[in-house]
Amino acid sequence: MPKKLIQKIAFASNMSNYLSRTLILITVATTLLIGGVLIIQQTHYFNKISEQKSRDYIENQKISVREIVKNELEYIRIQNKNFKTKIEEKIRQNVTQAYYTAESIYQKYAGKKSEEEIKALIIASISSLKFEMGYEEVFISTLNGTGVYYPGKPEFTGKNMLHFKDANGSPVIKDEINLLKVDEEGFLKYNINSNLNSETSPHRKIAFVKKFGHFNWYFGSKQYVDDYFPKFRDEVAQKISSVRFKYGGYVFMNNENGTPIVMNGTVYKGNLNLISDTGDIRHKVFMQELEVAKNNPDGGFFYYLWNKMNDTIPSEKCSFVQPFEEYNWLVGAGFYLDEINKSIKDQQKMLREDQKSSIISVLLILIALLLLEGIIIYHFNKKYKSDFDRFFNFFFSSQNSFQQLTISELYFDDFKRAGDAANKMIIHREETETKLVKEHEKATESDRLKSAFLANMSHEIRTPMNSIIGFSELLEDDGLSEQDKILFIKLIRQNSETLLHLINDIVDISKIEANLLSIRKRPLLLSHFLSEISTHYTEILASKKDKDIQFQIINEIKPEVSILTDEIRLKQILDNLIGNAIKFSSSGSVTVAVTMDKKTVHFSIKDTGLGIPYEQQAVIFERFIQAELGHKKNFGGTGLGLAISRNLIHLLGGDIRVESEPGKGSTFYFDILNN
Repeated sequence: MPKKLIQKIAFASNMSNYLSRTLILITVATTLLIGGVLIIQQTHYFNKISEQKSRDYIENQKISVREIVKNELEYIRIQNKNFKTKIEEKIRQNVTQAYYTAESIYQKYAGKKSEEEIKALIIASISSLKFEMGYEEVFISTLNGTGVYYPGKPEFTGKNMLHFKDANGSPVIKDEINLLKVDEEGFLKYNINSNLNSETSPHRKIAFVKKFGHFNWYFGSKQYVDDYFPKFRDEVAQKISSVRFKYGGYVFMNNENGTPIVMNGTVYKGNLNLISDTGDIRHKVFMQELEVAKNNPDGGFFYYLWNKMNDTIPSEKCSFVQPFEEYNWLVGAGFYLDEINKSIKDQQKMLREDQKSSIISVLLILIALLLLEGIIIYHFNKKYKSDFDRFFNFFFSSQNSFQQLTISELYFDDFKRAGDAANKMIIHREETETKLVKEHEKATESDRLKSAFLANMSHEIRTPMNSIIGFSELLEDDGLSEQDKILFIKLIRQNSETLLHLINDIVDISKIEANLLSIRKRPLLLSHFLSEISTHYTEILASKKDKDIQFQIINEIKPEVSILTDEIRLKQILDNLIGNAIKFSSSGSVTVAVTMDKKTVHFSIKDTGLGIPYEQQAVIFERFIQAELGHKKNFGGTGLGLAISRNLIHLLGGDIRVESEPGKGSTFYFDILNN
């Protein structure tokens, strides 16, 4: 029973009901399917976004701690530059002070005291200058390398120092003199025992020398970076220890020799060595840190377990570390993964809430769509059934009538277009039936014309045949005179030519009907051709005693002009047109005019004969039509000449037309192409 009910509901025998129910089922199923797909997509999207956000969040934290480390390294670089600049400026200041003191003494006593006295005054003044630290004193030497004054080194006075070398083996005096040969002043920097690896002793020395324009002297002073470095390191460590960021983050700094500088966010003051103290749990982490820094000069990440501040349980941590190579420092920062996971879970919770809201929104939209679809389908069924019924009524009623469908009563554009097509079909059917009636009438008329034509042809053929047979029988009479025999033979020849002309017309019209008529174009000297035509028809008219016709050809084309055409077919056309003009004229004139325009030759044949009624001018070029002309019995002919001529003219690339008025003659115009 349920199966039959379902079949009855889903598969209605009525096409309109079937289409409506199918549309409802498809719409509801499609809506539910789309809704299900959207919900599945939302779930999949949530899972994908959740995973992506977890990865992105951790990646963003990595980027964040890397930027923090990069910023601190940039801070160290800038502070290091300032640190060295301050030392250089201090040395420059000391030397400049000594220089201007000496210059002032020289300017004051030059010419008043001897050079030796002035030198002694300058040395005494320089030695009495007070500086912050004892090793900042200024020394004096000559540009030849002889020592003049070295504080605390009286043995250097008057000694040639060119070959003097410092503890690192550098010829410092020679380097100073070489610099002053090029510039008036300048800095020299030395590394002392650079193979040692001690964070507290960078082993660097900076010297500044300035040329003194008198006595071939120069002043100089030096500083050891080691003396200022502890203060610089402590300032950097203090600043780095103050850095804090989210998830309990802080910056740490160690020396590659294992000495901590900043640990757990504070400046380290103990004696721990992370390399030598292998029993400390932090030893393994530092060795991992050291390995990452050595393999990645631009910094790298590593994972390890570390106690949070004020916490005794180790937590997994991800840190970024990068070396500051000048001082063998390792600067790094990290974040605890458990705190990151907590934030990720909070974000996933928010995403889940958004997902629930989205699914509820989708369900509400689906319910609204189903209601809207129900309303639309109801109105659609109503309008559709109405249009469908109108079409059925129209098709049943149109079987026996030409009544058209009222388009304005239809609702859907598709039915309106179908209605237009149906109305056009009715109109076409009505026109077709009318045309069939006319074609039937025309076919009946054509049969009648053909019958008349055949009757006329039988008469036209029988007449010359009777003459030929009759005169042939008379020639058998032995009693005929020679004059009668000549006359009878002439009459037999004339009737034979007439019969041949009739047969040729029938053959040509048959070829035209079978589309077998062809032309052969060859060069033709037109003036010679027209001259032959003129001679031929002048002789014919001279022999016709019942005609008083003047024949002339007006040729406006130059005598040497040759055209490309079919001479035989062109002569056949002119013979038909000139023959008709002579046939239907008893007096007056027949004039042939020829002109040429570019590649087109124009002909006109004008006569003063009977003329053609206007209503017959449109049909005289049709086959068999002459059989119906009233005067055919008087003038004879098959009625095929003009039809043949028109087809020949078309084959020669032109056309033909006529102008005529009954009683005033006719003019036939045609043209052919010269190619």
